[in-house]
Parts: sequence; C-alpha cells; structure tokens
Amino acid sequence: MKQGPKPVGNYPHTKSVGNLLFLSGVGPRIAGSDSNDSGVPGLELDHNGNYKAFDFAAQVHSVLSNVKAILEANG
Repeated sequence: MKQGPKPVGNYPHTKSVGNLLFLSGVGPRIAGSDSNDSGVPGLELDHNGNYKAFDFAAQVHSVLSNVKAILEANG
C-alpha cells in the first residue's frame, strides 16, 4: 500500500480504526526521498546545511499532494 514519503520517525502515516482513517506526520518530502537528502520542494540548503531559500507555498502544495496520494492509496 503506497503511503507517501517514508516517515522520518518510527510511526505510520496512516492508521485505520473501523471506517476512520487517521493520518500523522505527513510532510512535504517527495516520495522516494529520505530524511538525509534534500527531497523537500521549496527548500534549498547551502553546503553547510543552512537554509538558503524557503518557499512556503511550494511546501504546502507538496504536503497536500502527499495527503491526497495517501488517501487515494487507502481508499
């Protein structure tokens, strides 16, 4: 079952209870990226890992895209 990007911590993105689906920790990372790369839309880091550019709108769109993918994958 597709769950979006791999969680950064030890938790699932979804938990179903009865006919309810609970989501947790859904961030802007691109599916297939991990916490050690720059797979976050709208975020640029310099060579020291400091913020170079930050696009809030791009990150919000990415979060909503991940939520949509998770919901579609889970019915």
